[in-house]
Amino acid sequence: MNSRPKVTVALLEDDDVPTAFQVLSESFSHNAPLVNNLYPNHDTPAGRASGSERFLAWKLVGKDTTFLKAVLDSDSGEPSKIIGIAIWAHLAKPLPSYLGDIENLEKHWPDGENREFVVQLWKNFVYPRNQAITESNGKGVYALELLAIHPDYQRMGAGKALVDWGNKKADELRLQGVVEATSFGVPLYEKCGFHSQIEEMAFATDEKFNGRQKPKLTFLTREPET
Repeated sequence: MNSRPKVTVALLEDDDVPTAFQVLSESFSHNAPLVNNLYPNHDTPAGRASGSERFLAWKLVGKDTTFLKAVLDSDSGEPSKIIGIAIWAHLAKPLPSYLGDIENLEKHWPDGENREFVVQLWKNFVYPRNQAITESNGKGVYALELLAIHPDYQRMGAGKALVDWGNKKADELRLQGVVEATSFGVPLYEKCGFHSQIEEMAFATDEKFNGRQKPKLTFLTREPET
């Protein structure tokens, strides 16, 4: 009789990045407007290649950023399978409010209106996080930049394990944790000690974008435990 597979958390290797991005894509599908706009066509081969390239570049330059994987193990001899990913970062300084300061806008968003829209979304997205950093008295915050669990392996404990890893690190560093969550993720974060500060983040964009779907995110924080 096979034992029940268990979930373990480990550092994501460079070779894991394409699989990690695929997990992101399949986890959110087209139900997360921020992901759809930040990673155009993420469910296509070209979009996944581009997204994987950007993930790897982020991983290599982010000295205070940790890429994690949740791995499904078993005693059956089958290869371990990546079923979830998380990106945690110690943000000591506010993030650039202009997306062009950290991304090649023309390369990743060749269409002018799409580019303009994502620039406006980003400016709104980072505002609560940057406010928390500003109010941290120079310590910064420990931010959950991303959490994604493959839809075939949700409710197996992978999400909680990845969040718990970051919470433990935040406690060690004595830092406030922050996360921007979809409605699906809020219950998990609350279970892990986060509390809602902004029930629905504001995404103010130009009137010409009124017909476009905007993110619906909750901003949550967690105080470090001793």
